[in-house]
Amino acid sequence: MNPKEFQYLASGLVEHGVSASEFRTAISRAYYAVYNLGINLLKEMDFDIPKTTDAHVFMRRHFNNSGDIELIEAAEKIKDLKTKRKHADYDLDRPDVEKKQNAKAIVHLAARLIKTMEKQCTGENRSQIIKSIEHWRKKTSH
Repeated sequence: MNPKEFQYLASGLVEHGVSASEFRTAISRAYYAVYNLGINLLKEMDFDIPKTTDAHVFMRRHFNNSGDIELIEAAEKIKDLKTKRKHADYDLDRPDVEKKQNAKAIVHLAARLIKTMEKQCTGENRSQIIKSIEHWRKKTSH
């Protein structure tokens, strides 16, 4: 499955949704679109990410140690997106994730992150990104 299908679903939910459950689901799906795309992009660069609960952090750390300013900034935004996903999935007393405007902003953030990650990981800096991540992994025994 293409992880961006989660993003398409999230976009549809925030555009046409009317209920708290739709907005919460949109936030969750948007995060998982970004997360799974990040894992796929790293795999395409020959970095194996173990399928554990730490995979979410490990994926962000790879981008954070890529030497690419846009990916480093994306890693921080992905961390914030994950926090919002947790609020949407687990904090049922939080009204902020039930508002259409907030959910829409979060889904749009995910769309921007997807574009940035794809552009940087497949663009002209790809080989330097790979070298930087490899260096970090050797240095830290990852």
